Amino acid sequence: MAFTNKPGITIVKNSLEGEEIAKDFLYKNSDTKTVLFLSGGKTPKSLYGEFLVENRLRYGAVGMIDERYGEVGHPNSNASMMEGFNPFYPILNGESLENTALQYEQTVRDFFDKFSKSIGILGIGSDGHTAGIPAGIKNYELRIKNEDLVTFFEDFPGENPKRVTMTFNALEKLDQIIILVFGEDKKKALELMFKEGPIEEIPARFYLRPEIAAKTTLVTDQQV
Repeated sequence: MAFTNKPGITIVKNSLEGEEIAKDFLYKNSDTKTVLFLSGGKTPKSLYGEFLVENRLRYGAVGMIDERYGEVGHPNSNASMMEGFNPFYPILNGESLENTALQYEQTVRDFFDKFSKSIGILGIGSDGHTAGIPAGIKNYELRIKNEDLVTFFEDFPGENPKRVTMTFNALEKLDQIIILVFGEDKKKALELMFKEGPIEEIPARFYLRPEIAAKTTLVTDQQV
């Protein structure tokens, strides 16, 4: 498949400038009728902190896009960078991996039913993964039901192989998507993203689907 559609791309000098772009976007587009879905990872951490310090961001609720499974409050939990938001709905609940995903599935469905607008903030891993969807996933369609909005993986590469994540089905329901990609180590990820090939191989290619690209803004300090 040839990718003829690209998301809106804003190239910045550095991550600080990129965070200002993201903040301005959220301040203009989010309100109390908006549910925000936040992704983990090192890229958005300082951005979330700035939102909490400035206390200007309006929203109805904050949920998570992905989480490293484990005990509630474990040291590598993505929730630790989001808990200052209120109301905030974490993924981990002390249940089994499967039950955690099932329960968060209902939470996400409730969000889409209750709020008239949804915005997601995500990043792209150096291997091209996004959210908690690993790169090079095999038999994605067989492992995830067509209607699933949340699923889990037990074979995510590296540390914390157990992950709970929103699926492509859920991400495509978002009204607006912001992708933050900062750092020289992400240059390869962008090259993989824009290289022709299956989405299952490089999940970040999901953002190049025409209907997704139309509502996605990519903010990066790398040349695209």
